[in-house]
Amino acid sequence: MDGRFSHVAGLSTLFKHVFLSLTETLQDGHVVLSSSGKVKRFWLVHFQKKYVQRQLSRRHGTCSQCGTCCKMLFTCPLLTRQRGCLWYSTCRPQSCRIFPIDQRDIDEVALCGGQCGYSFIREGSAKAKKEAVQTEKETDRNETVG
Repeated sequence: MDGRFSHVAGLSTLFKHVFLSLTETLQDGHVVLSSSGKVKRFWLVHFQKKYVQRQLSRRHGTCSQCGTCCKMLFTCPLLTRQRGCLWYSTCRPQSCRIFPIDQRDIDEVALCGGQCGYSFIREGSAKAKKEAVQTEKETDRNETVG
């Protein structure tokens, strides 16, 4: 193929992959949950930043690299066969970088057959209260220094 059109062939392959992944998901029946979760995460990341910060301060654990979050609604075209992300170290979208935002995300992973390595401290627990006080002190300290 002529070099001038090689990028078009790559795009058509990408769209084909996204379409086939979406078709598989429609057959699974997780569409409503997964699509509402994606919309929710997009909204929170871009318009509810304080909520996201508060939630991330309550999150514990590490990513188990199961790839389930990359396959909700459709399989991300950047997910490799080894369940790695092609953009992991460079330019992953913000909603991918901070996943999971709250317990609903972990529940969604479980419904899709995965087991997330993260957990959230329940609000109102002694540990959550202690961490909230610590975070508040750090914020106060940073504001006086800066």
